[in-house]
Amino acid sequence: MSEESEHGDDRYDEAELLAHARQIFTPITLPCGRVVPNRLVKAPLYEHFAPPGGGPPHAGCFSLYARWGAGRWGIVMTGNVQVDKRHLSLGRDMVIPETITPETLAPWRQLAHAIHSGTVADEEKTFSSSSPDSISEDASSPSGRDRPLAVIQLSHSGRQSLNFFGGRKPFEPPLAPSPVRLGQLHTASDGWFSRALHRITHQVPREMTHEDIENTVAAFVRGAQVAAQSGFDGVQIHAAHGYLVSQFISPKSNTRTDEYSADRDPLRFLREIVYAIRAPGVVPEDFVLGVKLNSADYARDTAEPQESRALDHVREIGSWQLVDFIEVSGGDYEDPQFIDSTAAFKSPRQVIFESFAERSKEILAKCSLIEAGRPPPLVCVTGGLDTLPKMASVIGNAHADLLGIGRLSVIHPLLPVELQASLERRAAGEADSFLMSEPHKLEENGLGMRPLSYFSWRGLERLLCSLLLLIWAVVPLRMPRLVGASGPVTWHSVMLRRIAFGQEVDYTMGTLGTVLRFYFMGTPYPPARS
Repeated sequence: MSEESEHGDDRYDEAELLAHARQIFTPITLPCGRVVPNRLVKAPLYEHFAPPGGGPPHAGCFSLYARWGAGRWGIVMTGNVQVDKRHLSLGRDMVIPETITPETLAPWRQLAHAIHSGTVADEEKTFSSSSPDSISEDASSPSGRDRPLAVIQLSHSGRQSLNFFGGRKPFEPPLAPSPVRLGQLHTASDGWFSRALHRITHQVPREMTHEDIENTVAAFVRGAQVAAQSGFDGVQIHAAHGYLVSQFISPKSNTRTDEYSADRDPLRFLREIVYAIRAPGVVPEDFVLGVKLNSADYARDTAEPQESRALDHVREIGSWQLVDFIEVSGGDYEDPQFIDSTAAFKSPRQVIFESFAERSKEILAKCSLIEAGRPPPLVCVTGGLDTLPKMASVIGNAHADLLGIGRLSVIHPLLPVELQASLERRAAGEADSFLMSEPHKLEENGLGMRPLSYFSWRGLERLLCSLLLLIWAVVPLRMPRLVGASGPVTWHSVMLRRIAFGQEVDYTMGTLGTVLRFYFMGTPYPPARS
């Protein structure tokens, strides 16, 4: 956000804050006609819940998303669901089934039900019915316009799919637009250990043939059909953070010279996916279709920003008159600034991100006037919205239409309900400080807050992690930048398991401990309900 919004906590007076904050709970209509009950969007977060090798949603996923469903968000989006089981990201992704049958749709219907109703259905309740409407309503469900929209984020990892964990045979290359290995951008600046680790974990990808591209487009279409037939309200195409669609857009990963070239037609692959999903008879006309864009893809290796190129892409997407919202994010796994929100930097990528959402709204509004047809896509900004003044500033100043809330939705899964109650108390003249300050920062030493007693399992864990840090301090190796930035990601992922089990987040658990848990803990199945 702008400098003013960063310091909004100090500059807002109470009346202005409440006036802008109330707008957060106003409904807004998407171009397809569906109504979002409020502006708060539970942004996609990688769950890491599936068993090794990936699979459909299960009881742990249902419990987790029921918590968010009960929070009355405007939109609840899943983490990245892979359309190809041979291109997983970290090995435990939810995966779209290869065939659509009542049996393969059943777990997805149950997940949609959990989001819509805020409850986990009884085990004896059947979800193999051919009609998703029969399972979407519940006596305790939010009614009509108050019900959150449920959206699946569809993704393909492309060259970011890990060796061993990606769903392929060891050392079998993943598919990508061009044979450019992940990490190649920073080969000169990284140490030998980092380069060696990248060569083991990420293979030089195989350049996709036209047949590969057609099959992948069909996989995204199948994902949209699974969503529509299982009761979800829409899908979002993940074209950010270095995943496959983003790889086609970015010149650093797409060196093709054919019609899919990043220089000649960078949005061609995305356009083919969007047009195929919107083809007659594929999904209902009021089915929501979103796109997640990455502001960092618009800076080449020279670190010179290309803001005009980014906005040209927004303009083109708006001209299709097929997309309902565009979510703006930043960074990728090769230069993972979107992961490490604690990093102190002000790079050209960040400069683009701060103005990208606001400029996009202006571009799309003009595009709508020119086309004079379907309304323009709404703009959702995700990242850094961790206090009420920041959220109120974005909506009150019309910098974006929707507020993407990521990590804060882990700490406060019922955030919309809690925030609305807080605003009501403040309007009544009561003192209330909910979301008026930034949430607790994770300990930079990786150990977490001190436990109440060192004579406990958490105390023992802290001791062992301290020993690991001492050993690593004398080892002359430099870890890859992704590993260094992944601590907060693994912490929030582990906290998702606690939410699914009905527990609160635990700040005594440090990021070093959660990194170890992330890769070695089992699939989270909650205890059976009595």
